[in-house]
Amino acid sequence: MFNKRIHIVEKTTEYQEGYMTHRLRENGYAIWSTLMQARVAAYHVRRKDLLEYGVSPEQAGILERLYHSKDKTMTPTRIAELYFRQPNTITAILRNMEKKGLVELTKNLERKNMIRVSITEKGMQLRETISTNLTETRKIFDVLSDEELDQLENMLLRIRDKSIIQTSSSKFNATRRLDQIHESDGQII
Repeated sequence: MFNKRIHIVEKTTEYQEGYMTHRLRENGYAIWSTLMQARVAAYHVRRKDLLEYGVSPEQAGILERLYHSKDKTMTPTRIAELYFRQPNTITAILRNMEKKGLVELTKNLERKNMIRVSITEKGMQLRETISTNLTETRKIFDVLSDEELDQLENMLLRIRDKSIIQTSSSKFNATRRLDQIHESDGQII
C-alpha cells in the first residue's frame, strides 16, 4: 500500500482572469494526504524513539533549539514562533520540562513580564544522548540518497514558506489557532 508511487498529472485550464493560465494538479488531494500520512507516521516513529528518554518530539526539538541558540537561551514567545504554536501551549511544555530539570525558566530583570528559557546541564546531556541514539528516526530517511534528502528539505522549506505567506494574507482567518491542527501532538504535555 505505501509502496505505490503517485504520478503527478498536470492539467492546464484557462480561465478569464487577466488571461491567466493555471496548472491544476488533478491529484492535489493525494499529495496532501500523503504529506499528512508521512508527517504522522514519522512523528510516531520519533515519539517511539524518544520514549525511553521520557521526552516528546517537541521537547527534544526545544532542547535542540536552545542548544544551538545564542547563550543557550530563548523566550517562550520565540520558541512558539519557531514551532507555529500558541505561546500558552509552549509554556505548558516548558513547565513540564522545567519539572524534569531540562530547562530553567527565569524572569528577565529588566522586563519583568518576560521569561527567559535556558537549557540546563541535564538538558544538554539528554540532548547529546538523544542526538546520537535516534536509530529508528534515522532509518526513515535511509530510503533516500543524500541528494534526495537535500531535494526533500528544499521542497519542504518552499512549501512551508509559501504556507506562511498565505496564512499572513488578509484573506486568512487569523483567529484560527494553527496549533489545533496538531491533534496527535496534544498528548505531549
